[in-house]
Amino acid sequence: MTTTLTNAGSFAMTEFDAVAEQHQAMDGMPLVDYLPIALPIYLLQIEALIAEKRELMPVEEFALKAVSMGVRSSSDVLGTLGLGAGYGEKLLQSLADDEYIAQRPELVIRQKGANALAEAGERRVYEKVLTVAWNPVTQQVMRDKHALKKSGEMKLGRVIRVVPPSTKLPPLDELPLERMPAWQLDKGEQVIRFLEVQRRSLLYVPAVLLIYGRGKGGEPLARVAIDGVIDSTSSVAIARHEVLPRLGVDGLFARRMGATAVEPRVKPLGVLPGNESLADLLKLKSTLQLGIEGLERKASPEAAAKLDAKKSELATAQQKLAQFPVRALLPFEVPQLVDVALQKAKNDIVITTTLPIGERLTSLRLLLLEQALRKGVKVRILISDRPTEDEFAVNDGPGPILRTLNDMMAVHANFDVSFLRDTDRVVFEVRMDDTLVGVSNEPPLGARSREPLARVFSGYQLSGTKPVRAYTESHMSAQHLAVVGKIKFPAPNRKPPGKTK
Repeated sequence: MTTTLTNAGSFAMTEFDAVAEQHQAMDGMPLVDYLPIALPIYLLQIEALIAEKRELMPVEEFALKAVSMGVRSSSDVLGTLGLGAGYGEKLLQSLADDEYIAQRPELVIRQKGANALAEAGERRVYEKVLTVAWNPVTQQVMRDKHALKKSGEMKLGRVIRVVPPSTKLPPLDELPLERMPAWQLDKGEQVIRFLEVQRRSLLYVPAVLLIYGRGKGGEPLARVAIDGVIDSTSSVAIARHEVLPRLGVDGLFARRMGATAVEPRVKPLGVLPGNESLADLLKLKSTLQLGIEGLERKASPEAAAKLDAKKSELATAQQKLAQFPVRALLPFEVPQLVDVALQKAKNDIVITTTLPIGERLTSLRLLLLEQALRKGVKVRILISDRPTEDEFAVNDGPGPILRTLNDMMAVHANFDVSFLRDTDRVVFEVRMDDTLVGVSNEPPLGARSREPLARVFSGYQLSGTKPVRAYTESHMSAQHLAVVGKIKFPAPNRKPPGKTK
């Protein structure tokens, strides 16, 4: 269950691939890897002493001033203020009920009313239970609103949960009263002091770890994005608490998870691409895509004209990119190749991946898959790892996605989802007909399941019949993609219906 302290969503947040594309460079350094992580948050239910100032309404203030200046009868007060009898009598009765005035039977102001006039309102002190989100990594109260998730939800998404550097909470008298989020307090409320922690729960805020390369031999730079925005405080804190090595940013970063396995597959097929003009084209492509998305949200003739121009520029850039028979991929381009294949394939598509996750096999991609199948395109999705019983037992994680794919197989004879015999696969592909294949160490539809840690991304796109067929024969033959059978499912665990009253 998600505890919403925010205006944010889930990891589709984080759609973490989109976040990576948004932040594909930092201070001139290219993005070399990214992965979804979960930062720990202690959700505290704290009993607090609250002061509240109730401001007087103007009509209340004028009525009190009239009584304090010696106006003694109700009719004279109402006449002075020009109030009707019905509303005026209710106003005076309300002031009497709040002990601001007394009727004996003449009106007199009481001490509470005199104090309220002097301070332009009334100050009340009372106890209230507040929800405080404490970040043990940054050692700060979380002021911004974010979606908090339970540990089990992160596990199903195969997301790395950052271990809190300490389970110890700060003394209550050290919690910064002035940094309490405004959305936790009603108007006019102010925290005087915290009294007692009644309950503590460990939850997580979804984030994206972005890693940038400093060049050969240089230590990579890591940044953390929450809700798509770089969070400088969290970025500094994970480095200070030595969290990065536990996330995989260590001495094995450049050699882990197929980082060294991709290039030897591609190198024999032709000359590897240079980076200069290619990098410019890729940057232009991403910039144009972001600009098009922004213009599509506007409804004006000027925006429509700019939109047509940018679409034309994008088509030209994509045409130039397609002319590279072998080019390097950027990390976030891998799932985008799935979109290209589903929309442009004429005959067949083969995708090797880990277990699909909802953040990558999105509703839109399922729709594109359905459309490709209806056009008669043969589609194979070959999965390297296996779902656990726990992942099948709930209505979240890979279980429901696999059931959806299973239902689609029952309808479309040209659709096949199978498990690969090779469960330790570290290189994955997206192949479209004999015209394009993307090969990388990033699963195009899934998460890193064998070793969900950071590592240098390595990936290439091969275009044209000759290099694609050469790669297919060397690495995607029936022997290389041996399977153990189509997916089969245990019946989902369903709770018995509750008794109706």
